[in-house]
Amino acid sequence: MRKETLKIIFDAMSKMNINYEFMEWTSKPSYPYFTGEYQEFEPSGEDGEQETSFILTGFARDSGKEKTAYLALEDAKEKISAYFPKVGGKMVTAGSGSVVAIFYANCFYVPTGDAELKKIQINLIVKEWSVN
Repeated sequence: MRKETLKIIFDAMSKMNINYEFMEWTSKPSYPYFTGEYQEFEPSGEDGEQETSFILTGFARDSGKEKTAYLALEDAKEKISAYFPKVGGKMVTAGSGSVVAIFYANCFYVPTGDAELKKIQINLIVKEWSVN
């Protein structure tokens, strides 16, 4: 995955007003927040396409007696799935001329062992076509 693609994802999360950092959260927690990481797959053809699974992990905490963490994560999931549609994806031409398509794939909740802390994993599919 190219650095410019990481910036495209960072900019998208900013546009959606979703707290986000790459790989690990380094600031004071501001719930909900998301971290991102990726796994590249071996190219299957000769068309220059690189496919990557981009994993967004979100965290939210219930405040007091209100059970708001799941709702906050669901709100973020809806924003992300609308911004990166399953069909057609979000297409961007990067500064280098490479083309990037990002698609919402799926999500699931992950147990945390903390009754107040909720965690969601959202999977995106990223396809990059390089011009060099």
